[in-house]
Amino acid sequence: MEKKKRKTSKTSPINRSKRAGMMIFFTISVILLALAIHFIYVSATRTVKGRKLSESELKHFVSNQTVQAKRGGIFDSTGQVLAENTTTYNLYAIVDKSYKSNGKALYVVNKKKTAKFLAKVIDMKESDILKRLNAKKGTFQVEFGSAGQNLSISQHDKIVAAKLPGLKFTTNASRLYPNGVFASQIVGLTSTKSNSKMTGIMGIEESMNKYLAGKSGVKTVQETATGVPLTSSTNKKVKDGDDVYLTLNYNLQYQLESLMSHVYKVTKPKAMTAMLVNAKTGAILAATQRPTFNASTKKGLSNMWDNLLVQDPIEPGSTMKVFTLSAAIDTGHWNPTATFKSGELSIGSQKVYDAEDNMGVLTYREGFARSSNVAFAKTEISMGPTIWRKYINKFRFLKATKTMLPNESAGSIVFNEPIEQADTAFGQGIDVTPMQIVQALTAVANNGREIRPYLVSKVVNPDTNKVVYKNKKKFLSRTMKKSTAEQVRKDMIDVVNLSDGTAKTYSLAKEGYQIAAKTGTAQIAINGKYTDNYDESTHSVEVLVPAKHPKFIFYMYLREPEKFIGGLADTTINTVFHPLILSALNAAKANSNVEVKNATVPDLQGKIASGVESTLKNAGLNPIIIGDSSKKITSQSISADTKILSGQKIFVKTSGDVIMPNMNGWSISDVSTFASLTGIKLSYSGAGKVVSQSISAKSTIKKGENLGVKLQ
Repeated sequence: MEKKKRKTSKTSPINRSKRAGMMIFFTISVILLALAIHFIYVSATRTVKGRKLSESELKHFVSNQTVQAKRGGIFDSTGQVLAENTTTYNLYAIVDKSYKSNGKALYVVNKKKTAKFLAKVIDMKESDILKRLNAKKGTFQVEFGSAGQNLSISQHDKIVAAKLPGLKFTTNASRLYPNGVFASQIVGLTSTKSNSKMTGIMGIEESMNKYLAGKSGVKTVQETATGVPLTSSTNKKVKDGDDVYLTLNYNLQYQLESLMSHVYKVTKPKAMTAMLVNAKTGAILAATQRPTFNASTKKGLSNMWDNLLVQDPIEPGSTMKVFTLSAAIDTGHWNPTATFKSGELSIGSQKVYDAEDNMGVLTYREGFARSSNVAFAKTEISMGPTIWRKYINKFRFLKATKTMLPNESAGSIVFNEPIEQADTAFGQGIDVTPMQIVQALTAVANNGREIRPYLVSKVVNPDTNKVVYKNKKKFLSRTMKKSTAEQVRKDMIDVVNLSDGTAKTYSLAKEGYQIAAKTGTAQIAINGKYTDNYDESTHSVEVLVPAKHPKFIFYMYLREPEKFIGGLADTTINTVFHPLILSALNAAKANSNVEVKNATVPDLQGKIASGVESTLKNAGLNPIIIGDSSKKITSQSISADTKILSGQKIFVKTSGDVIMPNMNGWSISDVSTFASLTGIKLSYSGAGKVVSQSISAKSTIKKGENLGVKLQ
């Protein structure tokens, strides 16, 4: 017999969809029912997670809360932290006596005891704290003004450890700058908005904010009125900010900051900047300015907000002659062996004057080495304003450099009349930024190829370590022929090597390096007229090291100092240039980062000098005691908590007779510090390190005495 076929049933796709829909509906219904039962239970029993709720806590709410992204860090080229996140706390106190839980007081019970304790932790008098705690009836909570805001983790922990009821905190994400004065205008600052989101408002913090800020998330939260959580769910995932790595070298930057601080303290200029750049790539290795501020404490911020490297154009003075020379050589309008009469030159009804009188008849080559304004006014006339203006544009003056620093100025020029056109050839009537000067110098250093200086090396996603942005050498244009750049560097060597060259102070011949340089002194225009006062000027230098194949570009300017180290602007600037460039050259020679250790200066005032000498040496410092070592220290040359180079001299002064030390091997910077602290008068000759001194070592010296030193 034939077997009967078994019937099979098949479910259609429509039936399956209905069944899935029913399951989803059923699941959602169960969840909603569970939540409803939970809320009925809370309302009926006034209990959450085993804890009895007060009347006020029964008021619950649902809200969408923003989950702030963690801001990315800022690092130097070696990975040292320049800016990172921390937490600060805002203190408040609950004074409403009805605020209890299970009969336990959650308000301030003993106001006198609480006030007495808080006065030891926050910057507020005990009486003022007590006055706030004794608020009028009906006040639920009180705050403590600025004294109770932005408390550190340490302050928070002390208050928590006291276990005083009623003291509560709100937390804030805050920014920490662990190095204090360290490229402060470059690294920048953040501001925290009302929604607790940090936003960059200066420097790299501002310009790279889109990377550093990340993207906030959103979560839905149901909680009681007093913050007891009931449920929460994530609607939008948070994306933390990326880390930004700069081109700055931590050790070179620290050295530059230390050197600049010394010069600023001694000379008291209105402004000064310095920058060290990799000539081949454009990477900025170290850069700073004065005035500046301590990013940790914000001390000094009110004195200077602007970044002088890009926001405050100056007349470059004779450093501009390098670019006039480049234009003249490149267009065939430079005859180095031709002669001219120096001193003054009439252009229409006005005159151009040389800074140095009685130079007589010079060749144009000598005119560059001795920085003759007349030579370059005549050179501009020879080229004509059209050609010269073309090269001003080719060097990219009057254009922002786009080096990722915000609010950059493009500069300005006055170029209408023949006298104005001639003035720009030697750096008057044109305003440029230090960054524009350095950018233009890259063309001289790189055989005519101009590259952009840059500060940001890369941006990294901290979660994946993926590089999301990478900077690299940016070729801008060919500004001049290779042969032109080579000749300009040769002429800049004359400025250093000739006996009457204006940059001979900066020579590194004894260290085995040939450099190319050009100095500049720009008169300050006051009420539309240039002053003839040497002190009321901007003094600057631009240096290529080494001259033949430059690895580094150094630029520095000093504006209107009250005095000079050694009596001269070049000696003052060389106090910064010489040690910094040697550190950079030694590092390049070793093909590694500069291995320089840092030391933190302790607070020495009031301590016996002889008792701290060994402590200072163990900390890597080189103490020089001025006065009686058995007496208490009254002042120190470097303030407490300052980070300086290990082995650097720190002068400590006591009362009693001052004994002249052996200064052999000292720098002019060290000698100047000693002279400033002791009140003696200083004169010197030569450049380099001290090889002899007019007052013999171990002699007792008096204030106002004359000290002469010879450098070699």
